[in-house]
Amino acid sequence: MDADAGARACEWARRYVDVVARFDLCPWAAPALAKGEVWITACDQADLEDALARFAATPAAVVGLVVVPGFTGTLAALRRLRGELCERPIGRTVALAEFHPDAPLDDASAQRLIPYLRRSPDPMLQAVRHETLAHLRRGGTTMAAELQAAVLAGHPVPPVRDIGDQIADANLATLRRDGAALAAALDALISQRRASPP
Repeated sequence: MDADAGARACEWARRYVDVVARFDLCPWAAPALAKGEVWITACDQADLEDALARFAATPAAVVGLVVVPGFTGTLAALRRLRGELCERPIGRTVALAEFHPDAPLDDASAQRLIPYLRRSPDPMLQAVRHETLAHLRRGGTTMAAELQAAVLAGHPVPPVRDIGDQIADANLATLRRDGAALAAALDALISQRRASPP
């Protein structure tokens, strides 16, 4: 990939992460940015596996964003590509999520909204080590002290929910509260990217 084109794609990805942090769509985005833990690169589709391996081999990187500006397929095609990569050896090390500018709005449920909020300026894959996700899920499913006290006292308490479900629900609430501003921010980013040099 041309170095200038790669640098431009990475800058657009950084702008997308700024939108994610501004609307608090991911509770770890702003802290990871502040600590320099967001690792961003751009590559051609043929080099995806190598790029993901470089992320996995970078200890200080917590979240990896691999931008594929030359990918011209649909969201469904990017999802299939992600699935193929998950079946390869790299899939045993990192979990992958697809981000695509053309994901439609579907706010019928919190889970169905996720692709719309992943409308990045260019198609890209997010990588997080499985061990990092396991640690986050353990932290997100720890029972709060007041609930522990209630259990010990014999009172019924609601089950502890998966952290991913909690985030999805919070994002649906954000869309219902700030949907116009959020949609405008994503739309502007994508239209500006399409009007800029590749």
